[in-house]
Amino acid sequence: MQTQAPTTTTSPQTNLDRLLRCVSSGYLSGGCSCQQTVPGSVADAAWARQLEHAPALEDQFFRFIWRGAEWLGYGLRNGGVRGVYCPEHNAQRSERRSPTHSVGVAS
Repeated sequence: MQTQAPTTTTSPQTNLDRLLRCVSSGYLSGGCSCQQTVPGSVADAAWARQLEHAPALEDQFFRFIWRGAEWLGYGLRNGGVRGVYCPEHNAQRSERRSPTHSVGVAS
């Protein structure tokens, strides 16, 4: 009688890190959604480090560096990460929210 060694199967998702795509919808750049991605494990680890230093009382934005550029993540109080902005859209978002950025008023 021949016996076969047990095999373990893993789904493709087990071996692949989920990718978080930049949530910029492109409403400021002609309607094209951004295709930039970051591994979910990178964003998750950055958020976890921040929570170790200061537990979150609410969901909030956090910044992290990946491949030499600053990304903006949205961390959930329960430890999850809901979404990210790529470096380019993070910078555009920051510029729009800057107190020195003013909108002209027609007279």
